[in-house]
Amino acid sequence: MTSSQGFCYDESVMKRVNISTKNMGQFAGKWVAIDPVKDTIIAAANTLKEIEPFITRSANDSRPSGTTPAAFKVPYKDEGPYVLVFK
Repeated sequence: MTSSQGFCYDESVMKRVNISTKNMGQFAGKWVAIDPVKDTIIAAANTLKEIEPFITRSANDSRPSGTTPAAFKVPYKDEGPYVLVFK
C-alpha cells in the first residue's frame, strides 16, 4: 500500500502516471484522474473507487473550482461517451 494526499491505495490495481491527455486512447475502458491545470493524466484504474484519492478534496481545500483533478472513464474507440448517474 502507498499513501497519496493522506489516502492509501493499492498500486497493483491503480497506476499512477504523468501522461499528456493527448495519449488518452491508451487507457480505453479505464477510469482516469486528470489534472486540468497541467492537462495530464495522473492516475488510471479499473474502477472509479481506485482513483478516488486523486479526485477527492476536503471541505477546507481552498483551490478554485476547475483546478482540482477530475475523473473520466475513457471510452473504447467504437463507443460513445460514458454518462455517470448517481442514485
